[in-house]
Amino acid sequence: MKQHDLDPVSLFFGLVFVFVSGGYLLTHTTDVELHWLLVIPAGLIAAGVAILGATVRRMRKGDQPEQL
Repeated sequence: MKQHDLDPVSLFFGLVFVFVSGGYLLTHTTDVELHWLLVIPAGLIAAGVAILGATVRRMRKGDQPEQL
């Protein structure tokens, strides 16, 4: 199977969606009260770590972009 290139924008918005929907589900199904001013930066940090990890992994493998 061909490995696709990393799309950071899609990854970022996918992680934002997961964090927002998970927080919504958690607060509306349990008695947990989340402070959204703390959840948003945590989601941004998680997205940054995921993008950084994917970039470092690609650099270690020595993958070069395909030349046309």
